[in-house]
Parts: sequence; structure tokens; C-alpha cells
Amino acid sequence: MVKLRLLEETDDFMLVEVVGEDQSIVGLLTETLNNQEGIQYAGYRVEHPLTGVITVSIKVDPKKTSARDALKKAFNELKNLVNVLEDKTKGLR
Repeated sequence: MVKLRLLEETDDFMLVEVVGEDQSIVGLLTETLNNQEGIQYAGYRVEHPLTGVITVSIKVDPKKTSARDALKKAFNELKNLVNVLEDKTKGLR
């Protein structure tokens, strides 16, 4: 389970810290966010390679979505993708 810490939130922007994960899941998350309608920008920054602190910035068009809803939707899409991959690889075991 990915742990997030909310650092900032406005009508059109959210900044969250991702705790205990590497860039792999964060890269997938921001790519999934950027594919959604209403997202103006989603990206991440590794604060320092030795600390492992990653912050994710999400900028949205508030007329189309909120950053919070977009983040929930992105996690649901990734969860569904993992479920599909698990189903397709069951026969490989």
C-alpha cells in the first residue's frame, strides 16, 4: 500500500509526499494522471537520492476535476491494471 502525506492542496493544485516507495510506482502514477482529462500537469521530484523522499505535483483544471479525485482515479486505474496482469499471468505459474 502506497502511503501519501498531503503537503499542500488548493482548488487546482496538490502536492503530496510519497513515503517508502521508489520511482517505479511514482512514474506509473504520474503517467496515469497525465492521461486523464482535466490534468494540466502531473510530475514528481526526488528531493534527494539518499533520503528517498519523492514529491508529486498535480495541477488540474478545476472546472473538469479536482486533484484529489484525479489521484483516486489514477490509483484505481493502476489497481485494475495490476488485477488484469495477475489474471493473465496465473497460467504461467
